[in-house]
Amino acid sequence: MLIVIGPQGSGNHLFGKIFSLHEDVHGWKAALQPDGYFIPHWHEPFNEYWNDPSKITVDIMGGKQYAVTSVSNPYMENFTARVPKLEEFVEALAAVGIESELAIIGRDRNILDLQQRRLRGGPTWGMMQIMLNRLEEPPLFLSQELLYLYRAHYVRSLGKLLNFPTAWTDPRIEEILCEDANAKYIQPCDPTPLDSHVKNFIKPPWLKTQ
Repeated sequence: MLIVIGPQGSGNHLFGKIFSLHEDVHGWKAALQPDGYFIPHWHEPFNEYWNDPSKITVDIMGGKQYAVTSVSNPYMENFTARVPKLEEFVEALAAVGIESELAIIGRDRNILDLQQRRLRGGPTWGMMQIMLNRLEEPPLFLSQELLYLYRAHYVRSLGKLLNFPTAWTDPRIEEILCEDANAKYIQPCDPTPLDSHVKNFIKPPWLKTQ
């Protein structure tokens, strides 16, 4: 089971969809439907196991060899913020013979701060730092920015890094990534003293002389 976790607003729905695309993966298939743009995390198929990891059995894999669960830290359960019981979740998986891999989502810190202040009343991304301090093994990190920039190529590379099936040729990837969630936070900046210096030394190829 691939466990994808990150700060609120870092791309948990986004990566949950991306990894659920492959037919051999048991995941958040409902989020892939046309009306699945945003589904509350308490509707994620593994939510009950995050609330109570003792319920985990081999059936959690949905009859597949691979599965993916995506959860934010903190996540919302009936409008109440909860910290995922990560250690208990991993131990419960191991107890029934299921291997797990942890992947941590990252997003630009300034954008996370703005997003969480706008929607959460204040930043919550620091809770991931606390969780990371408890981990004995370093996890793999996922980048929302790299996903939007390199798209299917990045998905393909994640499959190789994680040894996990990804549907990197699926055209639905472009549908999922059609609107860059970072764009609304990006504004043109004022000129800086170095701008003219850089322009004098770095010219486009078509302006360079032979």
